[in-house]
Amino acid sequence: MLRVRIDAAGVIGFCVLAVGCGAAPADDGESVLVAEQEIIVMNGLQPAYFWKPSTQQALRALAQAPLPAGLDSGAGAALLASAQGRHLVERVVACALPVGAAVAAPTGQSFAGWIGLAPSWASSPLSEGASRRWLTACLLQSLNALGAQVAVHLTGGHPGLADASDSEASEYTVRDAIMFGDLFEPAHPTAFACADNALIDDCGVALSAKTLERVCGQSPTCGLTLLGHCNAICDRDGAGAPTCWAPWSGVYPESIASSLEPLVALSSGGLTCGVLDLVSGLL
Repeated sequence: MLRVRIDAAGVIGFCVLAVGCGAAPADDGESVLVAEQEIIVMNGLQPAYFWKPSTQQALRALAQAPLPAGLDSGAGAALLASAQGRHLVERVVACALPVGAAVAAPTGQSFAGWIGLAPSWASSPLSEGASRRWLTACLLQSLNALGAQVAVHLTGGHPGLADASDSEASEYTVRDAIMFGDLFEPAHPTAFACADNALIDDCGVALSAKTLERVCGQSPTCGLTLLGHCNAICDRDGAGAPTCWAPWSGVYPESIASSLEPLVALSSGGLTCGVLDLVSGLL
């Protein structure tokens, strides 16, 4: 199975105020897929484009047909017309289809599958609820408005998210966030997040505006609902895969958690709880 890492900024583990961080600047929105045995590394999506009503409408329209046909439709043409849209399509296909699968666009480009959270979309519309929810969680974890590339390990109950026996998942010990929802539900699309960071547990760091900034950036139309600390709304199985619930929306076994390496979550100088409390009050 795959061990998954996605380049995105952490919710609290964004190296507070970037003090001593080793994260590199984003590559102007260009996507990078690097296979290291079972490891996936990808740049983050830009929230300002992702949350535009026209982008969300195009995504929902794309789901009404098999993925190849969707890309050949008006919705597909709208997404493929810009670099940001092509980056989003690349991420959609990477999340949805497994390794070895690919979708050819009318523009001549080919987009490769990677994780395989919604493989049936290759031949039929994205109508099954669980597939829509898995894809939503993957896309939400891909958003990054903090301008940094940080390796994030993903955990979930889908086989595509299972770690290989020789993976380095044990190095990712700082919990980051859990994402879930259904952006493809035609009548009532949903997107939820909760903060799951160990710094909150250990130091009592208050949730700040930075929690939303990773996923929403400065977008005035962000559709995310922040539900506080994950301990209040999520359970985990023995493998750490989360199941979360949201008020008036139900239970989501298709939730995806992210975690960071300690040296990424903390500055190289080793911030103390007292410093973190002080800095969090300035955010």
